[in-house]
This record gives sequence, C-alpha cells and structure tokens, in this order.
Amino acid sequence: MRNDSFLIPTEAMKRLTPQELCDNFDAILEEVDQENTGYVITDKDGNDNVVLCPARWFDFMYDHDFGCVITAAIRYSLGRQTYMPESVVAFVKKYMNVLDTQTIMVAIEDIDKAFENCDVPQKEMWMELREELQKTLDSMNNQANENGIK
Repeated sequence: MRNDSFLIPTEAMKRLTPQELCDNFDAILEEVDQENTGYVITDKDGNDNVVLCPARWFDFMYDHDFGCVITAAIRYSLGRQTYMPESVVAFVKKYMNVLDTQTIMVAIEDIDKAFENCDVPQKEMWMELREELQKTLDSMNNQANENGIK
C-alpha cells in the first residue's frame, strides 16, 4: 500500500470517465481504499471535474492540532513586519472552509485583542481576514441552526 499517494498532484492521477466509474464502481472504490490512491473523474468533454480519493487524506484538517497551529501562526504573525503575516493570512483564507468554529472564534478574538493593545502593521489585511472569518462563522452558525444543531 502506498502511504504517500496523497502527495501526487492531480495532474499525475489516473483519469476516469463517469461511465468508467459506473461500470467499475466497486472495483474502483476498493482500489481507492486499499491502494490509498485517487482518480480524477472527467466531465463529458474530457475536462477534469471531480477527484475521488480516500477521506483519510483530509483527516489532518479535522484534527484539533490543525486549529492549534493556525492559532499559533496568527498569534505569532500579529504585529510582525515581515513576510510572515501575509503568508499566514493567505494560508488561513485558503483553508478557512475547513476550520472549526473554535479556531475561527479564537482567531477573531486574537485579531480584536491585537487591535486593542497595539498598532498592528498591515491593519487592513488583518481587518479583511477578520471580516471573512466572521462571515464564515456566521454562515456555519446559520447552517447549524437550519440543521437543528445547537
């Protein structure tokens, strides 16, 4: 079994048409699970459309440590006048859709505290991130309310 398959870029993954997936569904799912591999499913025109891969490839994103590292990076970067704040903000924006509510709430609080306690370099960038975090949090709360989750 290959443990590093998730490191393969989608450009290097095997391609399947939707019909090939349907015709060999059980065998393909077995291979994805047992061989820890992924496939790119193409659309009717042959363009890349969907990636089929094991869910475990995304386990790191739902690990509590992922949120802790995000929090540490934000705390480190707030107040810095280096390349790091921009890199951290870009990373948080890239993965914002997989952050949990606790990580988002802590990030908002940390940004707010930084604005209260010191003159934050790149303030507009941090304010923009804060607004996006708040929108994401509001959306998550609305979705939870619609699904009856408290």
